[in-house]
Amino acid sequence: MFKILRSQFSSFIIQMPHRPHLSGIVVKKLFTKKTKPVILYKAKSNSCSLIQSRSFSATSQPLITEINYEKLKELMNQNDVLIIDVRTKEELAATGVLPNSYNIPLDELNTAFESAPIKFLEKYNVPKPDKDQKIIFSCAKGIRSLKACRYVADLGYKNLFNYTEGWFGWESHK
Repeated sequence: MFKILRSQFSSFIIQMPHRPHLSGIVVKKLFTKKTKPVILYKAKSNSCSLIQSRSFSATSQPLITEINYEKLKELMNQNDVLIIDVRTKEELAATGVLPNSYNIPLDELNTAFESAPIKFLEKYNVPKPDKDQKIIFSCAKGIRSLKACRYVADLGYKNLFNYTEGWFGWESHK
């Protein structure tokens, strides 16, 4: 796949025999606020740059899957799916809620998913999901729900779905 040619502290140079145009890439490890590594690849010739935060393999399954109305309806019929709406309580009161969804506002998401399972259950009336459970995030238009997916993926959750149409898409299909 690739070979590390030289390493210096937080960066190293790799060689990719099957992709010579990518050889000599300088790879630097950057750290986010919570000191989780984010890997940045940048070719010396500036012809190629991309950010990857999971692995070097292009064959790994994505952690976040974007879904539309039809896929949401299909997933809603499964027993092992948790639907979380990240809109504010005021938005929910003004517009309505997705069937069988639980409200965890986006600004509470970090404390919710980092809390103990008993605290999660007490506050949100649903058991805290395990890392392999299917979780669908929704909001008004799919933007905040994507942020929620990314945050929860960084915590190690693997089966995440972003309902890209959000509440307004749900309403338009009724």
